[in-house]
Amino acid sequence: MEDMNEYSNIEEYAEGSKINASKNQQDDGKMFIGGLSWDTSKKDLTEYLSRFGEVVDCKIKTDPVTGRSGGFGSVLFKDAASVDKVLELKEHKLDGKLIDPKRAKALKGKEPPKKVFVGGLSPDTSEEQIKEYFGAFGEIENIELPMDTKTNERRGFCFITYTDEEPVKKLLESRYHQIGSGKCEIKVAQPKEVYRQQQQQQKGGRGAAAGGRGDSRCCGRDYSGQQSTYGKASRGGGNHQNNYQPY
Repeated sequence: MEDMNEYSNIEEYAEGSKINASKNQQDDGKMFIGGLSWDTSKKDLTEYLSRFGEVVDCKIKTDPVTGRSGGFGSVLFKDAASVDKVLELKEHKLDGKLIDPKRAKALKGKEPPKKVFVGGLSPDTSEEQIKEYFGAFGEIENIELPMDTKTNERRGFCFITYTDEEPVKKLLESRYHQIGSGKCEIKVAQPKEVYRQQQQQQKGGRGAAAGGRGDSRCCGRDYSGQQSTYGKASRGGGNHQNNYQPY
């Protein structure tokens, strides 16, 4: 019953919010879990790991279109000692598969995130509505609204850059936000080289990555082919806009 109580506690906030809040910061209680079965749920993973200590947050990466597990996830323990306990055990088996827990490390030299990717943005949402909604969280430095060069219409996502990291932390407390007439998904916008590094690190999820061609409408992985349009279409200009990927 104790493990189940711990699981119910982490249901009180948005999945992954506490993990995302310290994305570029070292947190000794955080772990990356690879090699998960596609059938393993967040509940399954949390219950298994709770035997090593109290789980504060847990998330499994899923394909945003199909909802299918990518085969990897992250967990945040209350105490760093729990991570040591997990690593002391040479083999971990869950749902018939050997899983691969690793200590998560901060990306060295990276500043706290100040830029977010907004996916699933309704085309009829005005720039003023976007400014008003995101401006309520903090001072905005720049808004990028990419355009489709073929149709000359705005695409279904945007990037918001704040002057500091606090608004990003507030935004990430909820994964989805109602903006205009639609529900949007908020993620940290990672520099392209960091995004590639994470993809390589998360090889356990390549099944989902390979099948994610339809993700471009929300938060997919095929934006790399559209990067050249970001700088041209965005408000505020700047070549740095070509170097970001949604995480």
